[in-house]
Amino acid sequence: MLLKKETYSSQVAQIIRRMIRDGELSQGFPVKEPQLAARLSISRAPIREALQELTYEGLVTSEPQKGKRVRLLTDKDILDSYAVGAILEAAGVTDSLAEWTAEDMARLHAVVADMRQASANATDLSSMMQHDDCFHSTLLQRCNNHRLVEMARRSCVTISKFLCYKKWLTLFSPKGFYERHAEIAEVVYQKNIPIVGKMLRDHYREIGERIIAK
Repeated sequence: MLLKKETYSSQVAQIIRRMIRDGELSQGFPVKEPQLAARLSISRAPIREALQELTYEGLVTSEPQKGKRVRLLTDKDILDSYAVGAILEAAGVTDSLAEWTAEDMARLHAVVADMRQASANATDLSSMMQHDDCFHSTLLQRCNNHRLVEMARRSCVTISKFLCYKKWLTLFSPKGFYERHAEIAEVVYQKNIPIVGKMLRDHYREIGERIIAK
């Protein structure tokens, strides 16, 4: 596999993410620089940089004497991660919802409409991931705390997009997936701040519970 020299580490990180998502590197599996270097026909330096990036993201863990491994999640890790994501997102949305303009509301309407259309043609959730990301990013569009936004998304994305991706794909039907988000959108349109916060916390808690039940 040929890689562009100027972007070795970013490309390697993306390849490893894909290997984790597809189950080629499962949770707890060792991630070894020599094997990856041989597979990709590159030196170990960009692989080392890529693994540092993935460690920062929480996809890879590193321990002295044990080396690097794909992060191994316990049921509690999953529930805790979704709980943290829910608390942060709920705070970011409810603290900024009063500032939403008509244009902000129209943007959310468009996102939900796109999700509805996508769900009508989808056979599983693989094609819904981008719509999910767009929905939750739009909810946080008026949050000025960028660190909160980053932490809220990372708490859940590493699980749903990569570590538990195959389980995530079967959590809901595409129609049910759309309907869950449409229900949240309805209370956002009403600017019902207490209910928005509760619905977001319930939304994430249910995802975590369904993942560990798989």
